[in-house]
Amino acid sequence: MTRLAPLCLAAFAVTYLWHTFTIPLDPFSAAEAINARTLPLIFGVALLAVSLGLAARPSTPEAEAAEIPLQRWRVLAWHAVAIIGFGVLIPWAGLWISLAALLVAGLLIAGERRAWILAGAPLVTAGLAWLLIGVVLGVYIDPGRWFS
Repeated sequence: MTRLAPLCLAAFAVTYLWHTFTIPLDPFSAAEAINARTLPLIFGVALLAVSLGLAARPSTPEAEAAEIPLQRWRVLAWHAVAIIGFGVLIPWAGLWISLAALLVAGLLIAGERRAWILAGAPLVTAGLAWLLIGVVLGVYIDPGRWFS
């Protein structure tokens, strides 16, 4: 049972990597070292490496006998719903608003209830990401259908 979660995560990582290669590239960015596929590829490979590392770690009798409480599976399920919602929201609201919504959802799932953290942390994170990627690196990110 202790191998189930890392193996499910590995299967998700493989599926994620598979879909990463379907991201369309224009002729100009296809030849560049950093393009629309770069960050998703890094995330997918990192996720696969971590999940395989977790699956390969030595098993102890205590870990095999331990039951994972239902509440922890619920938290995992809510995170999965938030990530799926993030993916569904990106074409409509754009990356930055979707990222802020994902961070708010993650904070709520983790138990954060302070309004200034729920508002500030996602706004600062999405704002810094926009500044770095959109302004400093000059990478165009589609604003989403709602703002086009």
